[in-house]
Parts: sequence; structure tokens; C-alpha cells
Amino acid sequence: MDYDVSSKVERRGILAGMLLGKGYRNQNNFYIQDAGDREEYLIFKKDILERITSKPVSLQRWNSKNGQQLRIEPKLIPIIRVLVKKLYPGGTPKITPEFLEFLTPQGIAIWFMDKGSRSLKKNQGQVHALEIYLNTHLTKEYNEVIVAYFSQKWGFKWGLSKTKTAYRLRMGTKEGKRFLTFIRPYVPQTMLYKVETESAQSESHQAPPTSSNTTATT
Repeated sequence: MDYDVSSKVERRGILAGMLLGKGYRNQNNFYIQDAGDREEYLIFKKDILERITSKPVSLQRWNSKNGQQLRIEPKLIPIIRVLVKKLYPGGTPKITPEFLEFLTPQGIAIWFMDKGSRSLKKNQGQVHALEIYLNTHLTKEYNEVIVAYFSQKWGFKWGLSKTKTAYRLRMGTKEGKRFLTFIRPYVPQTMLYKVETESAQSESHQAPPTSSNTTATT
């Protein structure tokens, strides 16, 4: 699958999705770190970054107590510097409508593949309900900014779900299927389990239970 990186809008949208997903700030740049069992997906992002920057991106590997770890870091280019500065004013992340406006469907898909999860509810072997989560783990205020963005920009209705220490976003069956259909064209084969709505997947791919105070759009 080849992402469209032909325009500045698309390049910026993809990078914004990566920064909101598994991207971690490294001064004016960012890196992406993930577990060894997600190597195929990380290489997918590595290839995109090479096309955006027109420069090679190295893949680092090492072993930790949690297993093999992988890391990629693109070469610093002006568009990355600008996006990192906008997301990390003063050195700490700040979710603003201005930054979210950089997102494109491709960037949203990457954000969900990085931070999203879904759970299929079964009855007698048949799927009868779906829940999807965007595990932002941010404050209520920042999540409300994200909810407003999706509603106003794309017409998607997320609800807030409280965890022990922060908040995340949740959708029920009807709205969740609509959202997954929206991002599916941008999901590579290795990550299709994140957007399947009919067949059961292993429990490890499902969203963890919510502790309390869940509101959702169905």
C-alpha cells in the first residue's frame, strides 16, 4: 500500500498522525518505537518517512526485558520541525484545534492504528456489537478538543471514557463501523485486525475494560 505524499497537505497530515500516535519528541525531531512483533507495520511507516523526507531512515533493534524493541527516526526536515514545535510548545504536548486541522484521513488512520483498539461482542459465536477506542490517555479537556474536531471536521461522534488516570475516546457499534470504514482504505494488510467488524480476533487485540464513567455514541 502506497500512501499519497505528493502534496504538502498530505505529508503534513501523515506526520501529524504519527506524532499523535507512537511518535515521541526528540528535540526538534521525533522517533517511533515499537515492539518487535510489529516490525512489518514499523517498516510500513519507515517507507512512508523515507518518501516524505527523500532520505533513508535506519531501523534500530535491541533486546530489553520486555523483548525485542525497534526504533526509527526520520531525518529532520523543516515540516517536521514546524509540527513538533506546534505540538510541543514549551516542550510539553498540547492538543489544539490548530494542530488537529493538519490531519488527513491517512494521518487519522495511522493515529488509530497506533493508539486505537476495538472489541467485538459475541453471542453464541456471532458478533452482535462493536466497541472501538482511541486510547489517547490525555486529560478530559484535551479529549474534548479531539471530540469537537472529529465532530466538526468529519461528522464522527466520539464519547469520553474515563480510565484510572486519564481519559480516552469510545464509539459504539453504528458509529464505530462508520469510522472503521472511513480509515480502512489506508490500513495495510498487517494491521487489518484493527478494523475488522465481523470476525472475532484474539483477546490480545481487544480493548482493555474501562474502569468507570463511560459515555459513547452508538
